[in-house]
Amino acid sequence: MAEMVRGFSTSQFRLDGKRALITGGRGALAEAMAATLADLGCSVALASRTEADCAAVAADIAERFGVSAIGLACNVADEASVEAAVASVVDRLGGLDILINNAGASWWGLPQDIPLKGWQKVMDVNVTGTFLACRHAARHMIAQGGGAIINIASVGAFISYQPDAGQVVPYTTSKAAIVHLTSDLAAQWAQHGIRVNAIAPGSIETGMTETLDAATQEKTRAGILLRRFGRPEEITGMLALLASEAGSFITGQTFLVDGGQSIA
Repeated sequence: MAEMVRGFSTSQFRLDGKRALITGGRGALAEAMAATLADLGCSVALASRTEADCAAVAADIAERFGVSAIGLACNVADEASVEAAVASVVDRLGGLDILINNAGASWWGLPQDIPLKGWQKVMDVNVTGTFLACRHAARHMIAQGGGAIINIASVGAFISYQPDAGQVVPYTTSKAAIVHLTSDLAAQWAQHGIRVNAIAPGSIETGMTETLDAATQEKTRAGILLRRFGRPEEITGMLALLASEAGSFITGQTFLVDGGQSIA
């Protein structure tokens, strides 16, 4: 048993000397996750198709927290782009210890009307993109003796919406696939010291939630036990746990952070 002395619990969450890559690296949720890791001492790379936006967030993170932070271009649906981004993190930050798969896409519409290109876009980004990032990151993690992968799923993986509440079948299906991919990869890579887990946020007051009309937003709030949308920073406690030694005996799990939305 580790010695339990004053400060032992706090020290388990420290990420000093660790290096992390966050895909889908623009937007409020990505910024909150990057700030959390940086506050714990981790160097951070943010990657998305819009490199300039990621670079701006990275510069702010570096200034506020005094860690190395970089922005990268990465299209997770393109394997060469993913491979290049991972290689750039390893080269510029000196390694890769933590991967957060936050890139996501959605397509709204009744399933009988959704074009195949809409379905394929969501699957290419959410499922294939997550797999590609996991695969290329894992190759480095295996070589160095371990790491932590955190996939961003969704409460939508566990609930089904009626048409007036949500017409996002490709999105919810893709997020359900992420839940199973998470447990499968955890089983495959545990022998290499790689932990793979997922966070399934509920409706957060940013990103896709903001695209809903007022009536749908109100209906969604009414279906959450806490009767409000979550805030980006309310995801970060679970993130800190899963990324750090505090969560060293957790793998293959998906954690709902949804204000009770999945059981309301």
